[in-house]
Amino acid sequence: MAKKKWVSDIMGGQILISSGIMQQMGFVLYIFLLVILYISLNFTIENRLVTERHNQREIKNLKAHYTGIKARLLYQSKRIEIEKKLVEYNSELKSPVNPPSIIELD
Repeated sequence: MAKKKWVSDIMGGQILISSGIMQQMGFVLYIFLLVILYISLNFTIENRLVTERHNQREIKNLKAHYTGIKARLLYQSKRIEIEKKLVEYNSELKSPVNPPSIIELD
């Protein structure tokens, strides 16, 4: 019979009144709010870390893309490559035969 009374005290909420937890309700609510704040801050920080990792990967990919494009442009800007492109497009431009000369003014 004592077991049945104990279960009914827990289910009915009488254990809260008899144990004195109602006197400490302000402190319990304060601890509850701190736990909720801790969980929300943890989720916020975790989301920011995920975003930061994503941004770091994106920066790494963009840097590799930039390096590839820069290398390709440097290769295409060589004199021989430019001459090949001019021949390919049937251009009438020719490479200079004589080096540039210095013009001196008096």
